Amino acid sequence: MSATIRAGDGGGGARAGTVRGPIAATALLFAANGAIFGAIVPRLPDLKDALELGPAAFGVAMAFYPAGALVGGLLTPALMRRRSDGAVAVAMMIAASVAAALVGFSPVVAVFAGLLLLFGVFDAITDVAMNAHGIRVQLRRGRSLINRFHAVWSLGAVLGAAGGSVAAGAGAPVRGQMLGAAVICAAAAVAAYPSRLGPPVAEDKFGRDLDAVPDPPRNLAAGRRIPGGRALLLVVALGLFACCAELVEDFAQTWSALYLREITVAGAGLAGLGFISVQGAQLAGRFTGDMLVERFGAAHVSRMGGVGVVVGVGTAFAASFLLDGPVLLTVVLAGFALAGWGIATIIPGAMVGADSVPGLAPGAGLAVLNWVMRLGFLVSPPLVGLVAEHAGMRWTVTPMLVGGIVIAAVAGPLLDRSGCPGRDLPAHHTRETAT
Repeated sequence: MSATIRAGDGGGGARAGTVRGPIAATALLFAANGAIFGAIVPRLPDLKDALELGPAAFGVAMAFYPAGALVGGLLTPALMRRRSDGAVAVAMMIAASVAAALVGFSPVVAVFAGLLLLFGVFDAITDVAMNAHGIRVQLRRGRSLINRFHAVWSLGAVLGAAGGSVAAGAGAPVRGQMLGAAVICAAAAVAAYPSRLGPPVAEDKFGRDLDAVPDPPRNLAAGRRIPGGRALLLVVALGLFACCAELVEDFAQTWSALYLREITVAGAGLAGLGFISVQGAQLAGRFTGDMLVERFGAAHVSRMGGVGVVVGVGTAFAASFLLDGPVLLTVVLAGFALAGWGIATIIPGAMVGADSVPGLAPGAGLAVLNWVMRLGFLVSPPLVGLVAEHAGMRWTVTPMLVGGIVIAAVAGPLLDRSGCPGRDLPAHHTRETAT
């Protein structure tokens, strides 16, 4: 006889001690990945000026990062067949740190773009591998952890951006700052290696050790059949849904420092506050995200998030016409923060939803979702660059407005259909134990 135990019930407590190390290792990888991003964001205006790039050319150069990420997404399955997701995540995080440090040494735009391409390749592989590892850890723990892992990513990003902003305000060279950040992030990845989970060769589709389960499921092959057209379309739709949240993340990473310098006339030491406000609010939203999703449902939380993006970005946009000085800076940062809170659970929820779509081989939904998201990152920088070139920097926030509207409109039917966890956890997030 067997009993089904929901995530968060007593069934997960017995396993808590066995996954503390993997939880810490996953958190280190997410923190390091966020920090290396955050470290370079406040220095992008300095790199743009040093290379003498206009807004459109800068947008095209930045697009080499997501272009590399598309390549990395294609390489990830082959790498993860040879090595465990934890080992791949550690190795690629170290490589990404080295590539990010070298970006600061770019003498010409071609080298800048090429290094961003390499950074994108390594980061995409790290992203898929560490999320796959995190989902396995979550399944072993028996309760939702993915929003918390993404919260740690936001914390790392905020700390990295704060360090970059202080360095920029002090006039420190980009090269020295990025070298320091790369050493710290690579060291965090190395520290995660001993505590990572091993290869999932002895686990079933629920993340359980087969050797420890007296009566493992007999239909494991059903979870590995070739995905049908409807399942694939649903994952692609979830990817496009996540891309709407990416518009806010990409603006914060790529354009917020330039936006604050040109629209609010913020100095170099304050230019990183746009990224910090978005990631700081994301951090708060993700630490509370699991609780809110369990209480109100993923669809409702996402709808409210879309409304938050529209209100926050719309307020910042209107203020750019009506206000100036410190008041404008304050209102813009508050609007960006509300947008960051709004997208906090969108990408983690889309990842869990894609991983839960029936008819997909293990990990396939996550890989397809990540590839679609990276395609969105490829389109976003040149799109915003064209808006800046032809309409002015003030109008670069309008794509985020559109994204917020789409999130609010489609969150309900899309997340409900994907089986994304809400108040009633689906079978994907349950445990069966012999009794």
